[in-house]
Amino acid sequence: MGRIEKTIEIEAPVEKVFAYVIDHENFVNNQPPDMEFKLLRKDDGPQRVGFTATVRAKVGGNVLEVEDETTELVKNKKYSGRQNGGSFKKFSHTELFEPTEHGTKYTTIIEYELPYSLLGKIIDKLKVHKEMEKSFDYSMKQTKKDLE
Repeated sequence: MGRIEKTIEIEAPVEKVFAYVIDHENFVNNQPPDMEFKLLRKDDGPQRVGFTATVRAKVGGNVLEVEDETTELVKNKKYSGRQNGGSFKKFSHTELFEPTEHGTKYTTIIEYELPYSLLGKIIDKLKVHKEMEKSFDYSMKQTKKDLE
């Protein structure tokens, strides 16, 4: 299983960073320019466990739709979800928020598994892991830029 963990400090209060990150529209808008993301649908009402949003992504010529389901939500501390659909056998994310002297320590942890066992592991090592790291670096820097 692949794992990516990224941390950034944002000079904004935890409440502001948390509210921004859990909004799927901000996620879609903060993707690298070479990727196309579109929010197709999200549940009505406030973010909560069981909340779902459907996103269409065009990455490397492939178009896929994924549903992101919120699996854990602790206000201003933790947000977790899993994706259903797409090209991953398993994909989950956890976002952690900690107050700091100057704002918020924001950490993203992604865990994923590609299908096709051995072939999937080879493809992951050669391309997928690096591309995902690049994408999450970009997204986190955009989040920081938008909030500071």
